[in-house]
Amino acid sequence: MFKKPDQSNHVLPYCPGPLFSLTVITFAAVLAAPTARAFGQQPKAPAPGSTANIRFNSGRRSATVPFDFSDGVLVVRVRVNNSQPVKFFFDTGAGMSVVSTAQAAKLGLQSAPGLNVVGTGGTVNGGMATGVSLSVPGVTVLNQTVAVFSLDDFPCEARDIAGIVGYDFIKEFVVEIDYEAKTIRLLDRRNYSDRARGASFPLTIARTPRVPAQITIPGRPPIEGLFEIDTGHEGTLVINSPFVKRHRLLESLGNQIPTSGRGVGGVSMRISARVGGFQLGPYSVASPVVGLSLATEGALSATDNDGPLGNEILRRFKVRLDYSRQKMWLEPNAHLTDSFPSDMSGIEFDSGGDNCRVFKVTSIAEKSPAAETGIQAGDEIVAIDGQAAGQFTSSEIYKLFMIEGAEHVLRLRRANESLTVRIKLRRLL
Repeated sequence: MFKKPDQSNHVLPYCPGPLFSLTVITFAAVLAAPTARAFGQQPKAPAPGSTANIRFNSGRRSATVPFDFSDGVLVVRVRVNNSQPVKFFFDTGAGMSVVSTAQAAKLGLQSAPGLNVVGTGGTVNGGMATGVSLSVPGVTVLNQTVAVFSLDDFPCEARDIAGIVGYDFIKEFVVEIDYEAKTIRLLDRRNYSDRARGASFPLTIARTPRVPAQITIPGRPPIEGLFEIDTGHEGTLVINSPFVKRHRLLESLGNQIPTSGRGVGGVSMRISARVGGFQLGPYSVASPVVGLSLATEGALSATDNDGPLGNEILRRFKVRLDYSRQKMWLEPNAHLTDSFPSDMSGIEFDSGGDNCRVFKVTSIAEKSPAAETGIQAGDEIVAIDGQAAGQFTSSEIYKLFMIEGAEHVLRLRRANESLTVRIKLRRLL
């Protein structure tokens, strides 16, 4: 699915990556596959013999690319047509690679209109540029076709992202993602032999990889689904609205918190809840918090898959993907049994300002600690425990709000009024 940043403004109760916090950026399934207007037919899995113009560094048949994982998503440095390196998301959930309109303008990159992109909140228009080269350390892929459209819907912390590495680049390699080492190995698929450890899985490829898995709910048989492997999503799993309705998940689960996701096309609403478990082949993770989409349009209302499976589950493995052979391997690491803590404040906020350090409350969960202390949507968080809010990142604030029993003193600005409240955190999910 050609999708992108589902920038969740909220404390979507996932326990993201190494920060052990909920980032403002959840990069979930927010871009869908290019429409028939752009491609003319349904995309198919790549034929093993079809190869773009790939140039490894002299004498090499693989490249090792470092990535930044501080916000729970994979950020790599990419050269576009020999430009200086710029930040791109490495996103298996993107059905095309993308160059932002801002970056395209800087490079003088020309694009032809006619591309429709289905995003979180609906459809946006863009163009396509051909003959583009994308380079990461150790390898270049030439003659790429990339989408060009605005990434202004990304949250504040992602405004320096210049593009997305997606399907047309990724399919040319066997890709190994090592979350512990924070590296991506790009292996020459033409000379690849299967030496991967761990369990293997069949993939369905429709410009994004999908894998069968099961959701378990106490008192019910396991529910089978086909979920999208989405390294552009920092959370656990968002379940598409048709699957939610079909299996009556809202009626089956206990404590629930309304939340929102912001990405290409606007905002989508969802419910956060905790399921019994998620079963991926022989591997099981217990009690993850997932998002139940309420979308009536956009990527999270799709029926060709059941929702994006994100990095908060994938980071528990070394992941190897081979699109040409339609296979995935998962090798568990030391984080397989990590728990899934969640927000315990009831505060959903957004960030802004020149340095993304102005934090304004967007909503408050009912019957939460925040609601009981009188915090309101529109309040600005000015200080936390005597420290100016500008000293924190969004991720650090989310981390503070995930410790059961912790107490915090918040100084707020409401219109021209300043007020101070004390909040004691407790488990909500």
